[in-house]
Amino acid sequence: MFDRIRTAAVIIAVGLLATPGSARAIDPVLEWNQVALAATVTAAQGPNPQTRSMAIVHVAVHDAVNSITGQYQTYLSLGPAPVGASPEAAVIGAAHRALITLFSAPSQVAIFDAARTASLAGHGLSESDPGVGWGETVAGLVLALRGTDGASAAQFAYSAPGAGNAGVWLPVGGAAPVLPGWGKVTPWVLRSASQFLPDEPPALDSGRYARDYNEVKDLGAATNTTRTAEQSDIARFWLASPSLIWSAAARQVVEARGLDLSSSARAFALVYLAGADAGIACWDAKYTYNFWRPFTAIRNGDADGNDDTVPDSGWVAFLTTPQHPEYPSGHATNSSAMAMMLALLFGDDPGVNLTITSPTNAGFVRHWTTFSEGLDEVIEARIYSGFHYRTSMETGARLGRQVARFVKNHALGPVHGQGNDNKDK
Repeated sequence: MFDRIRTAAVIIAVGLLATPGSARAIDPVLEWNQVALAATVTAAQGPNPQTRSMAIVHVAVHDAVNSITGQYQTYLSLGPAPVGASPEAAVIGAAHRALITLFSAPSQVAIFDAARTASLAGHGLSESDPGVGWGETVAGLVLALRGTDGASAAQFAYSAPGAGNAGVWLPVGGAAPVLPGWGKVTPWVLRSASQFLPDEPPALDSGRYARDYNEVKDLGAATNTTRTAEQSDIARFWLASPSLIWSAAARQVVEARGLDLSSSARAFALVYLAGADAGIACWDAKYTYNFWRPFTAIRNGDADGNDDTVPDSGWVAFLTTPQHPEYPSGHATNSSAMAMMLALLFGDDPGVNLTITSPTNAGFVRHWTTFSEGLDEVIEARIYSGFHYRTSMETGARLGRQVARFVKNHALGPVHGQGNDNKDK
């Protein structure tokens, strides 16, 4: 699967080597969004590291641009930009510097260098533009700040306290638990990772747990299920990361709205700030509660003290279960944060017929007119996959919305008399 995604990523990045006058030369933020996303896929980053990388790139781009244009408040406190600095050149310098630092493999750097040369040419700019160096400086500051955020120490050996007891998460298979320390990564905007810590998952002897258990037992099983062929396709579609799916939605709306460079830079930065902080908040909750996955729960339904949860010792999920605790859902949390941010910026119905493809289910295309359609779908998709209970999906969606609203209210606001909210345009 990842080989297929990586191949597509390289094609995307090479295709961005724009020529003067081409459609892709209109907005360098859109260009470098795709270059950056392709880089994360080529590096096989998981959803949380991927969103972190995208946030670094787009916060650097936003600050480089808006420190020149003055339309929106910058994330960092920056001095004045050099006289004569072009904001377009600042985008290119910032994105390139962030990417060559985050992804230093020679094959990746060659793509970034080629994209830089072509992007400058496509916008009629030169290396001597002061904006290039300014963008590089700003990116260096963002990289330095996030270099001590704890992300590099988030992977370590882990066993959940009480592992083996009913309700406690056990890894499915022999792979290491995924990023048990990600909840300790420093948030970008949130006051703390636990600021919106959700309530505990449903008690094992509750009716709600029995409902959730039996729903995923049926719809999410590998065999003997009522799941339809379309529902199976939806499950495969949503194996793609939140960044892959919601970046596509963001690009379509930004391009359709014809946003100016400052607003385009801000929109992407806010989407990834929300997604990055949502991932941190979600992982904090996951490794706080350590709730078991359906794979383990259904095989041990006789141990939960609930007469309405009949065990199936041979139950297998439709798709391969992720290697981290169940509650709340990571995809629901991250997708909700990104979708909510887009809705806050553009309205839930942005006036664009969104067409979303996923490299994890080639040829299966989704068409939405609202962002909430996509979010509603991922809630169902992870049940079809056999990964999650409905309560976990709904809780994750609520957590993501809370994070997005907080980020929107506390970061990158309009400078008085300058910027504005994009949904009003």
